[in-house]
Amino acid sequence: MQQWTINNDRLHNLGEVQYLGVPYEMIKNGEVPTLPKNYDGWFPFMRMCYSIGDLGIVSGIFEALKQKYPNIKIAFPSKEYINHILGPSAIEKWGFDENNTGTSNLDTILINNPFIDKIFNVGEFTKVFIDHDRSYTKLVHDGNKVVSCDEPLAEQILRRWGFNDDDIKNIDSTPKLYFTQKEIDKCEDIINQHIGSYDYGCLLLASRLKKYANRVWDGEEYLFQYIEKYKDLPIFYYSQNQLENTKWEEFFPNRIDFSQLGLSIREQIYIKRKAKFNVGYQAGITDISSGGGSDIITLCPYNSIRENCIRGTRYVYTDGSTKIIEK
Repeated sequence: MQQWTINNDRLHNLGEVQYLGVPYEMIKNGEVPTLPKNYDGWFPFMRMCYSIGDLGIVSGIFEALKQKYPNIKIAFPSKEYINHILGPSAIEKWGFDENNTGTSNLDTILINNPFIDKIFNVGEFTKVFIDHDRSYTKLVHDGNKVVSCDEPLAEQILRRWGFNDDDIKNIDSTPKLYFTQKEIDKCEDIINQHIGSYDYGCLLLASRLKKYANRVWDGEEYLFQYIEKYKDLPIFYYSQNQLENTKWEEFFPNRIDFSQLGLSIREQIYIKRKAKFNVGYQAGITDISSGGGSDIITLCPYNSIRENCIRGTRYVYTDGSTKIIEK
């Protein structure tokens, strides 16, 4: 891995490292400085990846920082600044399709966020903090490799800047979106129209990753044991595969297809966050739907979830093993 930093509007490579960030013991021992108590300065922060999931899993850090440091002022880079640092049109490789581009991912996740005080451009800050600035609490085995811990990335970033164990426990840093009243009213109307006041779930069987497109994922069968209690509830769903004559149809005969409702990604996320449960293949739109009380059960195609995880989500692996990062 390469450890990067941003100074004077330029990206600098600090060299190859085995793990991004620093051990939390160094933070606790005072070997690495954090933000001072009652910090009241600027905190310009930039993510280095721009899929919906990449942005979503760190979207809770801004509100969390404001809770610990009430006077902190948070800035996020403009699209122009990101391209200045990473190269022309660097964001766009993170898009899903022509209607959901890398640039639109920024708006999907960050728009209306009341805890971001400024969108900044070139020449405004000497130092910009990035998601490589993190602190891990332990090392874990991932197949034949040893990797940094599977504590959520949002929490690793917060630890790097002064959060202790009590802060991590008591200050919620799970994904956050901030919806307008217009979005809320529209989505509530959709829910009432199709579901009424009953419980419902959401199913997502699709992936941005090309190698997983248009096929059933290995290990899908291991999901059903965790959703048996939700069988026959109505669901909103999106699937890249036909559900007729599958076990999904058997479990959920009452289905409403997201693709037929004309909803934006944000509106779909609102409905997913309100659901009793979410199940399906790991995807950014489900990651950002967590943190709102929904029971999340997601099939993970990797050997280990590492830091790309959400506390409270159940990850089911293709061999049937499972893991929850406990709340």
